[in-house]
Amino acid sequence: RPQPINRELTSRKERRAKNKLNFASMASNNGEEQQTQAGRHQEVGHKSLLQSDALYQYILETSVYPREPESMKELRELTAKHPWNIMTTSADEGQFLNMLLKLINAKNTMEIGVYTGYSLLATALALPDDGKILAMDINRENYELGLPIIQKAGVAHKIDFREGPALPVLDQMVQDEKNHGSFDFIFVDADKDNYLNYHKRLIELVKVGGVIGYDNTLWNGSVVAPPDAPLRKYVRYYRDFVLELNKALAADPRIEICMLPVGDGITLCRRVK
Repeated sequence: RPQPINRELTSRKERRAKNKLNFASMASNNGEEQQTQAGRHQEVGHKSLLQSDALYQYILETSVYPREPESMKELRELTAKHPWNIMTTSADEGQFLNMLLKLINAKNTMEIGVYTGYSLLATALALPDDGKILAMDINRENYELGLPIIQKAGVAHKIDFREGPALPVLDQMVQDEKNHGSFDFIFVDADKDNYLNYHKRLIELVKVGGVIGYDNTLWNGSVVAPPDAPLRKYVRYYRDFVLELNKALAADPRIEICMLPVGDGITLCRRVK
């Protein structure tokens, strides 16, 4: 029946046109948002895909900020002054990670990509006093910005920080069978083009029943952007890697997955075999 088909085609065209307009608007506003506190997503670490800023602010002011530990607030405010502050974990995601670690009774964890340490601090505060975090980042200088706050919080002794690329460290760990299945939780917020390379190694290191969390798996919403959508260069470059990761995780029989629209998207992978 041609009429319904024509209506469906028209509807699809309208949706594509609407998507293009939405992403064009996002791209045109990005520069302004970086320079004004009046723009959308003004909150440092605000990577939420919620359509309403007021709704996101409600979440922060109702359930996040009132319960945010003073040390995390101090680190968040310090990071806000850093030129790369968009790299930080959002406050609501920090709260989520903190609760998740307590729920699974994590004790031995790993973090790939540290920046100034907001998610690292959220993790350290959640672990028992004898808990451990192997933390890796290519930039020690950024980590040391937040280190005094972490030390003041009394949790620095839980952190084993390694400066440099993570893959050589992971390769060395995988070679030693005593490391297999030794981690309760692993959080990855680093170079997106290596996420799949990390996964190939981390699946050996996390225990059966343990969890790997991959951050930024919705990647500024670009995972549903039309091919010709105007995107910032780094968003466009990494989008294909994020799409490849999401497809691979969804098909991996060794894990159960849950993709959550928290922050910029986080996919939790529970190893089942």
